[in-house]
Amino acid sequence: MKRTNVIFAASLLVFATSFSACQKSETTDPLVDSSQDDDQVTALYDNVQSEADEVSSAAAKSPAESADYAMLTSGSGTRTVVKSFSGDTIVRTITFASFINGNSLNGHVKNGVIVVKVLGGPLLTQFVKIVTLQNFTIDGNKIEGKTVTTKTGEHKYSEVLTGGKITLTDGTTYTRAYTHTRTWTAGFDTPLNIWDDVYTIEGNASGVNRKGNTYTHTITNPLVIENDCRWIVQGTIELASNGKTATIDYGMGTCDDMATITINGKTTDIKIKTKR
Repeated sequence: MKRTNVIFAASLLVFATSFSACQKSETTDPLVDSSQDDDQVTALYDNVQSEADEVSSAAAKSPAESADYAMLTSGSGTRTVVKSFSGDTIVRTITFASFINGNSLNGHVKNGVIVVKVLGGPLLTQFVKIVTLQNFTIDGNKIEGKTVTTKTGEHKYSEVLTGGKITLTDGTTYTRAYTHTRTWTAGFDTPLNIWDDVYTIEGNASGVNRKGNTYTHTITNPLVIENDCRWIVQGTIELASNGKTATIDYGMGTCDDMATITINGKTTDIKIKTKR
């Protein structure tokens, strides 16, 4: 009888271990991690654009260049700006040294250089903005690439990223190229304050993720970006990689760090890792 009990107990232990492993495998689909990584990459590139836009907006506050950047010292560390011209194009070279932006909510630490070239203005008929990066990091994640933004209509802009690559703090890399349409839906009546701006983003992206798999990232319902929120507040993305497809849904407008992911008809709540 005692031997039977031992065998029965051992069988239960094996079953419990197998069941636990099964549960774990069901909740750790590789596409869940890939989706969280994908959101992190999106957030980092959004953050670069916010820094470039804030400097450009601050420069319009005053005709005296010496007074233009007083608000740019808000926060900790340093952010300095050197202005030059290339024909009609204004070139601003922004240098960060352990800088945490006091005007935003995210608290990210930035180092390195962003070069912003602007022709015209976002509310003028002509507007072109070119952003390039030089040894630039956010929280130790190195970000590379060139973004060209061109005005295509009233409050509407084409945004193209080429040569995008992020080297994460663990040494893995994530490449990205994208073509987006960005529509400025609110905040354009206060152009000197970027933090009340709201945008929708449409388009697609592609690259190689940190696991070495190619991916495509297609916005199936416009993403809604509110600059005073740390996360995407609305919209859906279809992420395809390694023969599988997931749909990430950011909700219907609530500013929170939650989203849902649907894989093979099964929907699961996920937490967004990275703040914008």
